[in-house]
Amino acid sequence: MDGVSMKTQCPFPLLRAIGSLLLALLLGSCGKSVDLRFPPYDNSAEVQRFWKSKPEFFHWKSVADLPKDLQWQDGAGVPEFGDPRARKGGTLRDWHPTYPPTFRKIGPDASNSFRGEHHDNIEIGLVTRHPDEDVWIPGLAKAWAVSADRRTVFFKLRDKLTYSDGVPIEVEDFFMTFFVMTSPHIQDPWYQDWYRKEYSAITKYDARTFAVTIPQAKPDPIWYAILPPSPQHFYRELGPDFPARYQWRICPVTGPYVIDPELTVRGRSITLRRVKDWWARDERHYRYIANVDFLQYRIIASQDKAFEMFRKGQFDYYLGGLPRYWYDKAEIDEIFNGWIERIVFYNQYPQVTWGIRINESKPPLDQLEVRLGLAHAMNFQKVIDVDFRGDKTRMQSVFAGYGRFTNPELRARPFDPKLAREHFAKAGYSKPGADGILTNAEGKRLSLTLTTFNSGTITPIMLRLKEEAKLAGVEIHVEGLDGTQMYKKLDQKKHELGFAGFGAQPPYPRFWDEFHSDNAYRKGANGQREIVTDTNNMTQTADPLLDPIIDQHRSARTEEELRVLSWKLEKLIEDRACVIPAWESPFYRYLSWRWLRWPKHGNARMSREPLDAHMFWIDEDIRRETQQAMKEGKSFGEALRIYDHYRSTAP
Repeated sequence: MDGVSMKTQCPFPLLRAIGSLLLALLLGSCGKSVDLRFPPYDNSAEVQRFWKSKPEFFHWKSVADLPKDLQWQDGAGVPEFGDPRARKGGTLRDWHPTYPPTFRKIGPDASNSFRGEHHDNIEIGLVTRHPDEDVWIPGLAKAWAVSADRRTVFFKLRDKLTYSDGVPIEVEDFFMTFFVMTSPHIQDPWYQDWYRKEYSAITKYDARTFAVTIPQAKPDPIWYAILPPSPQHFYRELGPDFPARYQWRICPVTGPYVIDPELTVRGRSITLRRVKDWWARDERHYRYIANVDFLQYRIIASQDKAFEMFRKGQFDYYLGGLPRYWYDKAEIDEIFNGWIERIVFYNQYPQVTWGIRINESKPPLDQLEVRLGLAHAMNFQKVIDVDFRGDKTRMQSVFAGYGRFTNPELRARPFDPKLAREHFAKAGYSKPGADGILTNAEGKRLSLTLTTFNSGTITPIMLRLKEEAKLAGVEIHVEGLDGTQMYKKLDQKKHELGFAGFGAQPPYPRFWDEFHSDNAYRKGANGQREIVTDTNNMTQTADPLLDPIIDQHRSARTEEELRVLSWKLEKLIEDRACVIPAWESPFYRYLSWRWLRWPKHGNARMSREPLDAHMFWIDEDIRRETQQAMKEGKSFGEALRIYDHYRSTAP
């Protein structure tokens, strides 16, 4: 018993409190978990009242009310993805540097580094974008149609849809999403804002047909209309204590994998199991993915330790983006003999926005000249040339990778200590101390803390930046935290400088999340400005010039309007110098034991990392062949496979 919850097993003696404290109650049924902090709660009546209170938003009609001119689409004729050679079964063994602070997908700490593994890369939407072609394909919906005014998208759900716990997916679950996402109890400003502003109605026509209406026409309204369902039975206890009550609850999923609590060890490992009788297991586009039975992630803080475990065959693959692992540590017999293969895959996806987020709410970082000076004081080019051995290129802006929506005129500010000092002087930091660090007229040193990952890879890079910054007269203290602590500090806006990378999503750059003042400040009870925490505006940008343009961008009706506004916003944000872009790469590369197999083109063209699309599988025959070869010292020959999706060196 962990002091909070217990499992009862009949017969079981009734525990009574000393004094007025009731410690535990015997459940009516055996074997059921009790969390003593949270008495049972049912919001069903509250949900019904919420729907009825907004008759202009929630509609119930009949199929006779459907527009007669709808052109239904079903993705017929679109090439199938995945590989028919894929075999089912086995366990993919991987690692993760930190245990997540929550299993929730919304609310405080939900945007942690493990979120993609159990949610973003798992869930299946109403429709989904083909990972190799620029087209929509069926998901939960078997057909869809767009209204003539491009404001309403109609969906027909598949006939047999269930969550991972076997409960049927209903149209009302999409209605439930608005109750959940707009609730103040979830304590998640982004979702609360998005679901209040970006939708104007949801309409049910029958048990399998409904429609989502958005306030304005969009270039492709489907991107905005593909709501996720929110299982009503799971969120029945959503109330004021939501973050704590749901901290470790596992939400039923629409996708192929769900966290298995019986196989998960708090703080040490997380295991996802393939959903039994998953609704899409035999469906076109999905039958050749999600091939392994289990996804096991062990928590290993040290990258070097994880690599040694991989080399011993305890993990099946290892990301090899860093030269230290791709070159130095790859000089091993396992690779020379082809037991472990090296793979390079050229993808087409918005770049992870690696860079330094400058917290504008922390003096002296509220001064533009200080931020401009810092941009010229960070020698990222040396990091690229030395630490990455030229394998990366300088990211010109944190909006890289969006094609025509990325402003081609943007250029990262180069390392220039002389120019950095000129900017610092304009901010009052002009007198160097005995150690060369600049001070202002009050004798305050230009000294800042850079918060980042505590890792054997990132920390040395930050220390290099620190030493180079001294040439510009600025002192940098490197603060290394584990990933969970680091992101929490940035979420709480307690950092000065924060080095991190965030995954961008196609098809268009988004600005409201990171740069709108709604995500930086709010008016407090006393009328004064208060910092808003748990948002992605980690630079605390609050610019009255930016806000209306960001709002225009969110309501743009055409892609050309989106392009014009994107370029304008990207330039204005660059002028603020609130983010210092670091590096990018047109490919990802990894090391893989030869029994871990991949599609003939290597992977999905629109994937960020090797495991995202779940196209891999394990070949037990090749595993046995490899293990036997290792015993006998047999070599298959060193293997380097390079894929660019259209051309492959692999057989």
